[in-house]
This record gives sequence, structure tokens and C-alpha cells, in this order.
Amino acid sequence: MAEESRAGAAAGDTAASADDTLPPPPPKAPIRGLYVLTPDTDDDEWLAAAVAAAIDGGASAVQYRNKTADAETRLRQARMLVRVCHARGVPLIVNDSVDMAIASGAAGVHLGRDDDDPFEARRRLGPDAIIGVSCYDEFERAERYAEVADNLAFGSLFGSSTKPGAVRAPLELLTRAKARGWNVVGIGGVDASNARRAIEAGADTVAVITAVFDRTGLATVSAAAANLVCSLCFAPASSSA
Repeated sequence: MAEESRAGAAAGDTAASADDTLPPPPPKAPIRGLYVLTPDTDDDEWLAAAVAAAIDGGASAVQYRNKTADAETRLRQARMLVRVCHARGVPLIVNDSVDMAIASGAAGVHLGRDDDDPFEARRRLGPDAIIGVSCYDEFERAERYAEVADNLAFGSLFGSSTKPGAVRAPLELLTRAKARGWNVVGIGGVDASNARRAIEAGADTVAVITAVFDRTGLATVSAAAANLVCSLCFAPASSSA
């Protein structure tokens, strides 16, 4: 019954995507705990319900990521997830594109080495937007962008099934970054068996895809998120819906 209720609520979020009114992002705050990244899918209804389930399980931030969809689909899905996330008090961050962040009403953007310049992103998005920057295994890249980035992501920490060829980043980078007072994200192969190692090394949050969304049912998505939150010793984020 709970799964049906969650799916029904998310379906309402999907249907509302025809309406141009978008809820504002929650007040900007450092991301802590579980940060979930969406898998590639063209199934809007499943995506909305799965993200709602992850938030129910304690995810404190969501990044919309779809590497295979066309621009129209990405904008539609991003705007849909803005409704799902912001109505629940959780920021929705989009991957790769400042233009997409602006058009979708997202809380911010996450940028890699081939994406928009973080300094230009801050100029365009303003001080209230969340800007994340991928630093891979490059501490110098983190130093370059620390003044404009709200969080700096290092990885792959443990080897990633999503990006099997990704460069490996030692946990020691998290320790060095934390010592500089930066907000640190650990990413790559993170699951409930190793997430605590990333936190103990210095990460403020861990970013995951498969460990939460590689599930068959919405209840298991929520349970996987809750299990990860528990492994981090963080209290689940509260939900307003």
C-alpha cells in the first residue's frame, strides 16, 4: 500500500509537469549524508516515483543525470524532478549544463572537466545556487575552483560500474580536502559496505547511483537509501510530503 501511495504521489508530480509553475528550491545549505544521482531512463513515471522513494529513504540531495536522452527529454525530466524534490524540501541539481539548470528551475548544477566553466556558472546562477565540481583525482583542480564551488567531488573511490574506466582517487584526497575546510563529496563504487570509509576519510556526503536505483521495486529503492543513510550514521532527511 505504501508503494502504491508513493507511486500515486509521484504520478501526480509527473502529471503536473504540464503546468509551468515550479516550486522554488529549498534554502541553500551544505549537502550532507546521501546524495543520489539518477540513472538513465526514458520512463518518466518510474523516475519520479524512484526519486520520491529515495527521498523517503533519507536522500538529502538529488542530481538529475541522463547521458542518453535528447535535450527535450532532459528538460522535461529535470522540470518534473524539480517538482518531486523541491516539494519535499530536497534540492534538485542538474548535471553538466548551466542552461538546463536555469531552464528547469533547479537548485544548481554539477560540472565536470568538459562542461561549463564553474566561474561562469557562478556568475550566471548567482550566490544562492548550488555548484558542484568534479575533481576526479586532481587536488589542483579542487584548489582552482574551491572559491566558487559549494562542493568538490573526488572519485572514483572504489571502482564504478557506471563508469568502469574512471580514474581511481585515493581516500587520502578526501582527508586533504576536508582539512582545507571544503565541502567534500565521495563518488564511485560507493555502497553500504564502504560508504562509512569515505565519511571517515573526510567526505561530507557520498554520491551513488546503482547502490540505490539498481532495484526492482520502489520499496527496495527506499530501503536501499535508508540502509546507506544508516551506514553513514546520519539521520534521514525529513520530507514535507
